[in-house]
Amino acid sequence: MKVVAIGGGTGLPVVLTALRRHLAAGDRITAVVTAADDGGSSGVLRKEYGVIPPGDIRNCLLALARVAPEVSAALQYRFDGGVGQHPVGNLLLAALDMVASDGLTAIRLAAELLGVDDLVLPSTTERVHLVGDLADGRSVHGESAIPRSGAPIKRVRIDPETAVAAPLVLEALREADAMILGPGSLYTSVLATLVVPGVADAVVESSAVRIFVCNAMTEPGETDGYGITEHLQALAEHGLPLGKLHYVVAPTTPIPSKVLGRYASEGALPVDRDARLPDPSPVIVRADLLELGPVVRHNPDKLGPILCDLASRRRDTVRASRAAAQV
Repeated sequence: MKVVAIGGGTGLPVVLTALRRHLAAGDRITAVVTAADDGGSSGVLRKEYGVIPPGDIRNCLLALARVAPEVSAALQYRFDGGVGQHPVGNLLLAALDMVASDGLTAIRLAAELLGVDDLVLPSTTERVHLVGDLADGRSVHGESAIPRSGAPIKRVRIDPETAVAAPLVLEALREADAMILGPGSLYTSVLATLVVPGVADAVVESSAVRIFVCNAMTEPGETDGYGITEHLQALAEHGLPLGKLHYVVAPTTPIPSKVLGRYASEGALPVDRDARLPDPSPVIVRADLLELGPVVRHNPDKLGPILCDLASRRRDTVRASRAAAQV
């Protein structure tokens, strides 16, 4: 089975960990990662050296890596002093990008060092920025600036508009048996990847099962007041119509009141799980999916079996239909 996971931030590595633990060894995963990150270490390195933003790529590679835990920890390590703002893995990817023939080769070399058999791809190899068009008529440039805009986000888009998806990304989407979007920052990770020209069209035209993993909490400045319905509306407005999604996976795990209180103090609330959707619409799969800890995160060992079951079920249906058509 070939599975493509789309997004970035903290959500995509969780999905990759879930898939790699629960798919068969011979199944293949492709991560399609946002290339518009301009905050923190990634923002500094792309500005100074013109490299593909390495942070999300680093975290995805480590989620798929087959190395000792100490090696993973070392690549996440930040030294004190002048390079302290950069994880070692970001510096490695930036250095490989500087000496390799291109950014994709740099990522492949890093993957080989980490024993990664799957693919991690930036959505585009062009140097792009994310633009947020706001409900008050303003436009904000830069992925890191969009959540701080002070106004609801109407839509996001890629600058320059002439940028195109990497050919390997389009190939992976065409060949996929399953596609998984989210969880993660809706506008600045998931949709930042989907709006790269060519990506949404390839997602919609594919015969793969399409699964959206909904966030557990709203994100201040991005999805204030959003429920499942608003998340799906945003996907539709960015090229993935409701009728083209097959499943929505939503967490039902009770969140401790102390954790909810801390999130509420930061402006985040649980995503409303009640959705009233018109036909045709995806099947909503509600399940216990979350880690029980101080931070609300999806648990890879709870999420993985559900994703694999949904992907396999749809794949078998599609293959049976193809076989019947050939008889």
